[in-house]
Amino acid sequence: MSEKTKRRHIIGLDTLKLIAIILIVIYHCFPGALTGGFIAVEIFFAISGFLIGQKLLSEYKIKKDKFGSPKEFFKFTIGRLKRFLPTLLFCIILTLSLAYFADPDLLTGARPNTLSAVTFSTNIVSIITGSTYENSLILNLFNPTWFLALELQVCLLFYLIFAAFTKLSPMKNSKTNNFYIKFLVLCLLIATISFGLMALYGGRFSLFDRAYFGPDSHIGAFFLGAALAVFTTMHQIKPATEKRRISWLVALLISIAGVIAMAPFIHYDSALAFIMALPLTAALSIIMIFAILKLQKPIINKTPRALIIPEYLGKLSFAIYLLHWGLYILLPSLLSFWPLEVAPYIAIALSIGLAILLQKVITPFSKKHKIIFAILLACSTILPIMSLIKAPEKSSIEENLAEAKIELDEANNQTEEATTVIIDYSGMKVLANLLNGEVMKFFDGAEDFAKPYPVATTAAWYGGGVTGSLYGRDYYSTPDYGRTSELASKRVMVLGDSVVLGATADLYNTVPGVFVDAMGSRNMTDAINLLAGYRAANGGSLPYIIVIGLVTNYVNFGTDTLQAIMDAAGPGHQFVFMTGYCGDYSRDAQNNTIRWMANNYGNVHVGDWVSVVVPNVDWYTYADHTHLTPAGRQAYADLVYQVVSGL
Repeated sequence: MSEKTKRRHIIGLDTLKLIAIILIVIYHCFPGALTGGFIAVEIFFAISGFLIGQKLLSEYKIKKDKFGSPKEFFKFTIGRLKRFLPTLLFCIILTLSLAYFADPDLLTGARPNTLSAVTFSTNIVSIITGSTYENSLILNLFNPTWFLALELQVCLLFYLIFAAFTKLSPMKNSKTNNFYIKFLVLCLLIATISFGLMALYGGRFSLFDRAYFGPDSHIGAFFLGAALAVFTTMHQIKPATEKRRISWLVALLISIAGVIAMAPFIHYDSALAFIMALPLTAALSIIMIFAILKLQKPIINKTPRALIIPEYLGKLSFAIYLLHWGLYILLPSLLSFWPLEVAPYIAIALSIGLAILLQKVITPFSKKHKIIFAILLACSTILPIMSLIKAPEKSSIEENLAEAKIELDEANNQTEEATTVIIDYSGMKVLANLLNGEVMKFFDGAEDFAKPYPVATTAAWYGGGVTGSLYGRDYYSTPDYGRTSELASKRVMVLGDSVVLGATADLYNTVPGVFVDAMGSRNMTDAINLLAGYRAANGGSLPYIIVIGLVTNYVNFGTDTLQAIMDAAGPGHQFVFMTGYCGDYSRDAQNNTIRWMANNYGNVHVGDWVSVVVPNVDWYTYADHTHLTPAGRQAYADLVYQVVSGL
């Protein structure tokens, strides 16, 4: 009987995986509901490190000198690939098949993204390109495969390190404990270095992608798990007695509660996540695993009735993790006739159902009917191949922006008269980079920042574009440089439209240290030049808190627009985006964009004017249900004060 057969199944680890996948799925499918759900990946890494550590320690005991040979390393690598590839290929085939019927823009970059997924290099590509869950204009359908890639990389790295260690310091019967102690110390040292690099990249230099996806900075949890495997092997950990079981159960529950308690308050783009939250989650994961070991029944290896469903779903967590993301992105396009809010729930339900199908039907069928399965598999690749052929290199947004750039260059070369272009403003950050060159960086002169570029004058429903004049917005987006000297003594800066303009006097009377620049008919895109211009004219600095009230006038901006505003202001600021209300004219999409940013960025906050004005709309607004009465102006100023006073 092999060592693998002798090893008992550890009841409870799959339940931990289920808890982790729930946190991650909520983080992905309900933006803002659990801003720190991503920290749960440490639970997966810790469990993987523990199980791989146990596996390799057992193999070394059996194979001794043969362990670590090129042949054995090759066998280990193939074993890992066999573990990952079936689910990965199922995910890719399914996702690309569905994508063929969805919005073509969702296939943008599908060819390189698929290649990085099947070559287990998504995390490396994400570091190089900076394309992640948070900042991509068109989301990568296979973003979750970064975890798969990193896990394979760290598994192979761990094998090589352990193999080298066994050659340099082989296990001797008389000094077995010495062997374990040395390797335990080595694992803890590597984990410490990795957490240090994570804190350095993510905490010190704000290189969040580098810290999160790095094969050096995000392997600490795995090596902590491996260290636990060494420790438990060395000490032959036995289950706790009945009297002590309650203590270990409490330790387990407190550890789980600790991770869940952190999740709503951690943000991906914060130093706190990489200095504290991720390492602490890894440490709590080790406590969870050890507590589960102590809670095992000494003889009976039977899953308790209460854990049957959690354990089963936990076994499916790997497939659910890979499947849910692509479904979450594609379903709103495929089910456009259903309410948008329903799509995440359908995506989760489908991912669970498909994971069960893969485990219960497809995998057994593939083993029993290999030839038929091979034919069906070949046929199933037809749609994915067609999707990859169909996939555009650039999205329609990027194509639109490129055309706008060409028209701008032609206009600059030929004349300075107004020229009309069509621009899709959901790509505002790209637009700013294309049309203003260095708009995100500091220039010596204020005029460079205030240089006008195409921004929307009125909404237009021509293919989703917005009609704009090349030189028609400078009146709205050029700062009042005569007031620049006022900024030095101000803590709060408010940029707004006619709603804010009406409340200007109340803002000055209510909010200490406020600077207000408001004008009718402004829209959200005007804030970019306003902030950049004031920043340049004021020696590169702006007030600590920046309040933006520019939702009233319709422009269908996206998160890229708000990111461009933040970039134009420079680092070190707290941003408050006020939601907007226009009576019968919905601003829900724009307000949801603001809320998403606030839930995903630690320095972004919501001034939820909608929640204040709706119950008092007849009292706070005039007949247009937009512009403010005296009572509404004071209420608006009070809301701004309430939000900024806590920052």
